[in-house]
Parts: sequence; structure tokens; C-alpha cells
Amino acid sequence: MSRPVDDQVGDCVGELLDKAMDVTARFLSDRAASSASAASALNRVCREGPIRLTTLAAKEGISQPSMTQLIQRLERLGLVARLADPDDGRAALIGITGHGQALLDDRKRVRRDRLTVLLERLTSEEKSGLWLSARVAIPVLHRLVANADCAPEGVAATVEVDQRKVLE
Repeated sequence: MSRPVDDQVGDCVGELLDKAMDVTARFLSDRAASSASAASALNRVCREGPIRLTTLAAKEGISQPSMTQLIQRLERLGLVARLADPDDGRAALIGITGHGQALLDDRKRVRRDRLTVLLERLTSEEKSGLWLSARVAIPVLHRLVANADCAPEGVAATVEVDQRKVLE
């Protein structure tokens, strides 16, 4: 079997991720509860621990004023809290609260429950193939996430500009 060329890998993996996002957005996620940007920011704060607002805004690819408004909204809901930065007394870190963690845990449980219902419609061979694929893909996806977090400055900005072109 010959090795795929980069274009084939990108197209195939891209299609996989597009389909996974479609299933997640359409069937697994509770879209009424919060915006995608709020969910993404809350998940990042949970994953990375207390983080400066400016760093969070940069990693999420949104402006600092927009992130400030988003964090204020999440604070009012009791999902995040500002913590003193031990390295800089003038700065604050954004951390997840117990209520925020419970919300994320509940959403994950709901997604898993909804996925279980969808999986019931697959054959045992399809379930087995999907399970094996997931076992191989999960560590690789962890590396992709780590690489994306370390992407050179400007990559997110390029994507944002391209999205605006599509929306115009």
C-alpha cells in the first residue's frame, strides 16, 4: 500500500473533522445554553488552568475587549472567577469555578448520552471500526491541539480574515 500524499491526508482528515463537527453541532451539543465562543473559552480555562485574559483572548482569536465582555458574562453566571496572579500583583487570572466545572461535566455527560443513542443505529462492525479509529486518532488529535496552541503568530488572524471574506 502506498503512502498518501499531503493533499490526500489533509482532505481526508479535513473531511473527518468536518463530519465530527457537524455531528457534534447538530446532534450532540446543547446550543441553546451558551454561545460557541463562551463554551470554547470556558473549556480552555478548564483545560489550561488559570490564565490571563489577554492570553485567553489571543488563544481564542478574539479581541481583548470582546473577551473582557465574555468573561464578565461568565463571571455573572458564576462560571469563572478572577484570581490574583501570584507572579504579578497588578494582574488577575481567569479560573473556572466549581459551578463552571459542574456545567462542563454535565454537558459532556449529555453529549455522551446523545452519542450513545446515535451509536445504537450502527452495526457492531461499524461500532468496532469507529472505536478502533478513535483509539488511534485520540493521541494524534491531542498532538494537533498542542501544535495549534503553539501555532506561529498570524495563523489565527489569517483564518479570521478568510472567514470575513466568506461572510462579505
